[in-house]
Amino acid sequence: MTAPRLGLAVAILAAGPLFQARPSDDFEKHIRPLLVEKCQSCHGPEKAKGGLRLDSRAALLKGGDTGPAVIPGKAADSLLIKAIGYTGEPKMPPKGKLTDREIGLVSAWINSGAPWPDPGKASQAQTASPITQKQRDWWAFQPVKMPDAPRIEPRPDNPIDAFIQAKIDAAGLKPAPPADKRALLRRVTFDLIGIPPTPGELDDFQKDDSPGALGKVVDRLLASPAHGQRWARHWLDVARYADYHDGNPKARNPVCEPLEAWRYRDWVVHGLNSDLPFNRFIMNQIAGDLLPGLDGKQPSADGLVATAFLVNGAWDRGDADKEKMVSDMVDDQVDTIGKAFMGITIGCARCHDHKFDPITNRDYYALAGIFYSTRMLKELGAKGGEITLQRRPLAPRDILDKRDRILKQIAGLNAILADMDRRNPKPAANDPTREILVETRDRLKGELPPEPPMALAVSEGGVPGGLFPGIQDVPIHIRGSYTRLGPVVPRGMPAFLSGTRATPIKSGSGRLELAEWVASPENPLTARVIVNRTWAWHFGSGLVRTPNNFGLLSEPPSHPELLDWLAATFIADGWSLKKLHRRIILSEAYARSAKSTHESVSRDPENRWLARFTPRRLEAEEIRDAMLAVSGRLDLAPLGPATHDINVANRSLYVQTARWDRANFATLFDAANPDASVESRGSSTVAPQALFMLNHAFAQSQARHLAERAAREVPRGGDDRVARMFRLALAREPAPGEVSLARDLLASPANAGKDHGWTDLAHVLICGNEFVYLD
Repeated sequence: MTAPRLGLAVAILAAGPLFQARPSDDFEKHIRPLLVEKCQSCHGPEKAKGGLRLDSRAALLKGGDTGPAVIPGKAADSLLIKAIGYTGEPKMPPKGKLTDREIGLVSAWINSGAPWPDPGKASQAQTASPITQKQRDWWAFQPVKMPDAPRIEPRPDNPIDAFIQAKIDAAGLKPAPPADKRALLRRVTFDLIGIPPTPGELDDFQKDDSPGALGKVVDRLLASPAHGQRWARHWLDVARYADYHDGNPKARNPVCEPLEAWRYRDWVVHGLNSDLPFNRFIMNQIAGDLLPGLDGKQPSADGLVATAFLVNGAWDRGDADKEKMVSDMVDDQVDTIGKAFMGITIGCARCHDHKFDPITNRDYYALAGIFYSTRMLKELGAKGGEITLQRRPLAPRDILDKRDRILKQIAGLNAILADMDRRNPKPAANDPTREILVETRDRLKGELPPEPPMALAVSEGGVPGGLFPGIQDVPIHIRGSYTRLGPVVPRGMPAFLSGTRATPIKSGSGRLELAEWVASPENPLTARVIVNRTWAWHFGSGLVRTPNNFGLLSEPPSHPELLDWLAATFIADGWSLKKLHRRIILSEAYARSAKSTHESVSRDPENRWLARFTPRRLEAEEIRDAMLAVSGRLDLAPLGPATHDINVANRSLYVQTARWDRANFATLFDAANPDASVESRGSSTVAPQALFMLNHAFAQSQARHLAERAAREVPRGGDDRVARMFRLALAREPAPGEVSLARDLLASPANAGKDHGWTDLAHVLICGNEFVYLD
């Protein structure tokens, strides 16, 4: 494969995941603006060269003089891809080839079926569409209210179960029995800390017959530092987090690589472990640089670090079109905030009014003005050059001022000393004046505060050298292009969603006012979205199955009253995630077994009514961490900057996520694509996963360490050691038939009397489905 084709292939593979979850959203964000900007001047309603128009799906499928431009599902066979890839004639656009990423996006869009959300053409969207009654009545836009739990008999202790049982009864189902203690402990331990329970923890739980036994386990796990490490990964998926762009440490350009992103990762871990109220968690990420710290001073180190959420985006770094780069950065910030915190696809209104939700084109640019008025880059760079991300020092202002003052004094003294040394004759070493100067300089060096650590962080004011370099309102970009500007829109919140609740922006960028509105208990979306995400991360599917989209294209909640009860209780609990976890896990619904009957599966194949527990495969990080844990090698200590080495004993949270590296263990096991906010991970079953577990040096090494651990703990070998290995790996005793198979394996001619037989047994255990699935 030639280098250009290889680059294009990589771009297509990287872009592909963008179109798996929300094809219509990504069309509006990526494809429509590209067609409008690059194609429709020659292939639109006013001009159709070669008989080809590219302003509707029907026109694409009809094609021009040479045939259909697009074959849905077959990008490689589509004339459009051949034209924009410059692999044949004609080569389009004629003025310059699209970037590999842009070609990859178009290819991925075609492979996803070339969805086109509306049959018409993009409008200039300068006149806001009227709000429809359907939009006004949509459940997600109504105020959160505390509903009464259904009255059922016998009345459950946990109101969650009343809501769920009512649905089960209405569906004519019977709930599954409670899970056995082994399955339940394994489930809750992986859920809350991401690693398996130890044999000792299993023994303690099985011996504890008190009604509060599970509650004790939950409290212990929530208090563990490992809890924040596990749940941080969930949030980092939503925040489109990456440790680096380039997976190769030697190839990283420090000015544009997010080398300090790990501080944000650790801030998330700490915030979750300390149960930082979620409304504060939100506000810090949007406007932490504008919030006072615990000492009342502004900005606080934590607040600065949290705003890396706005800096660590999936951005082009060295495009020649710098203004488009900035507009894409702003779009990423607006879109990510909308999806992550409010479950609304605001980015779809960049080119026109949202086709489905009450978000207008003016609303988009009212928000865009806030982020055009926010500085996330130190330098935009020369045409074609790399951007420089903004870093800010993590030290109080008075310390920074003191350091600057002393450095200037030292520099002045050094200049005087250098001037004295240039004199002829040169002053003697014991010259009184020189001695006083040296003594003063050395004293100042001793008083000099250390160089402060730096963090990716934003500040007030736009990007220097950009089209909007200060704090200002911005005009509508007609069809999403900064080259065609419409009327200026005052900065503010989306008109319909905010109503009269949002604080007007009177000074500054408006990020503080935005943060206050998003994190307000009166915002109808925010609390609903995070409790739904939390539910989904525990049950495998949310009450709303599209956590990033609560708009009119979403499926309504399966249990709307339960969703509102959870949201209202969450707010009343001070936005405490740990209380939410505890409430969910201590429900009967969570503790049910995964056993199903033919009737329950036929009546509720997707388990929407939660009459049983849905088994799930462990996520990529859980699989790797579990292998380390059972082998006795897992190191729970924080690591600092992420490493590229999968063989380290640290948790997978500290193994790098690199945007340009999609050929790694985590991606193989369906880790989130860091180029976009990911609402939920898929779960594929492909041959390379089995090959990794069988053949990769990491997996083989953990099998060897597990065998060595079992040998240390049960030196005499035999059936007792077999049992120990089962308890370590699978949290259960082996069945008689499994013991017999283990004996046969150990006694085989290849293994008889050799230690590697035990390694083979360990390898079998960690390669089995039972090791990587929760039931």
